[in-house]
Amino acid sequence: MNKRLLVLLFVSFILLIYNLGSWGLTETSEARYAEISKEMMVNKNYLHPTLLDIHHYHKPPITYYITVLGYQIFGVNEFGARFFLQVAIIIQLFLIYKITFILYKNENLSLAATIIYFSLPIVLISSRNLTTDAYLNTFILTSIYFWLLYKFKDKRRIFQYLFYIFLGLSVATKGPVALLFPLLFIICYKLIFNKKLFSLSRHNLFGLFIFFIIASFWEIVLTIESGKVLGYFVKDQLLERIQHNSYNRSEPFWYYFAFIPLIGSPWFLFLMDSIRDKSFSVLKNKQFEYLLLSTIVVLILIFSAFKTKLILYLLPVFGFVSILAAKLLIDATKERIKFYNIFIIALISLILISVLSLNLFNTRFHYNFWTAFIITSLVVVSLILINRHHFTFIYQKTISLSYLFSATILILGAHFLMQNDNQVNSIKHVIEFIDRNPKSDKQVVVYNYLLPSAEFYTGKKIITLNNGHNTVQRETLFEKNDD
Repeated sequence: MNKRLLVLLFVSFILLIYNLGSWGLTETSEARYAEISKEMMVNKNYLHPTLLDIHHYHKPPITYYITVLGYQIFGVNEFGARFFLQVAIIIQLFLIYKITFILYKNENLSLAATIIYFSLPIVLISSRNLTTDAYLNTFILTSIYFWLLYKFKDKRRIFQYLFYIFLGLSVATKGPVALLFPLLFIICYKLIFNKKLFSLSRHNLFGLFIFFIIASFWEIVLTIESGKVLGYFVKDQLLERIQHNSYNRSEPFWYYFAFIPLIGSPWFLFLMDSIRDKSFSVLKNKQFEYLLLSTIVVLILIFSAFKTKLILYLLPVFGFVSILAAKLLIDATKERIKFYNIFIIALISLILISVLSLNLFNTRFHYNFWTAFIITSLVVVSLILINRHHFTFIYQKTISLSYLFSATILILGAHFLMQNDNQVNSIKHVIEFIDRNPKSDKQVVVYNYLLPSAEFYTGKKIITLNNGHNTVQRETLFEKNDD
């Protein structure tokens, strides 16, 4: 393996786990996944997930299984809940490198794509919050990697079957929507390069059979147990999310177009600016850039058409973004690269100034000044060293600045979350206050809001009073009694 890649993966892992368990679980999504996993481990029931003792079949259970493993290694705590998210990000970095190398046969380009991917805010966000998205993206990238490996490098059948296995695992993580990412990439490839769309060989048929078993095993078992489950999965968990305002997550068509430049900064802006100048040559030559661009555009349009929208739904798109951005960066003019060097430095400076001056403004957030000062000093020294270093290629300075951008976000962000977890929707300190109270053995009651972390932290059964809030509208379809 490339030594530079090994160093990159090691340093990135240290940055990812830095202060990882120092802030409380955030409501409601992270706390929900953490509590479901805890109940699964305590009850030793790995087939029927429950949330506050009510069956919860919203997602297949793979994320819960991985989280349980984290609990068994590190204990039932925030670090244990989030640890394997960081492992997933490291695997994704490795896969971005390998996928880029298969496409372009260039180690420098592959390393650039890997660093660009790590510097994308949406990727860093996925590492901080326990949901299915980081694991889903890992399986999606792995399936694409094995498909490319089989097509372009090694025709061994094992890689063809591994593609189907990881395709099945992606569906077993979040449902059929996971198929959109690898299948649209493959369809775009076949259309652009005039390849046959479908081939029903015996290996593909057997691979599809393996995929189906892995993807639907949990649903099949539950359907055999209860005929109601299949209709629930199709109607409530698939069609409702696509067509209606499911769980109050409906957003307008333009939602992703407004937020993508922020969650993909600075590289999505660089991508759009570069394509504007290179669009004719990219379309004319039908290179891999066209494949990547087509996949990105089609996926964004499809997800924009869905009623239910969350930022992390688009996480797998940014693997393609990072590879395309790296290719365009290497081919960019010296003037364009210098401009984006200044742009990245400006972003880092804005982050540092914001943190240093946070206490000067009357906001609900705060940041320890000396912590901010020390981190800022280290970042400034790093900026000076990068600017003084003589790079073999001019784009390598941009990549170095990009990595510093991600390191700055991770380190400052860990301290920010630790010092402001009350403000970022964590109730950890509230529960600590209750535990310090002499009457803490009394029943904890939560009014009109679902707070899974209340039970996670207290270790006691809580009572939730329902007065109409959407979070407390529980699905009791699969309960056997009214207790």
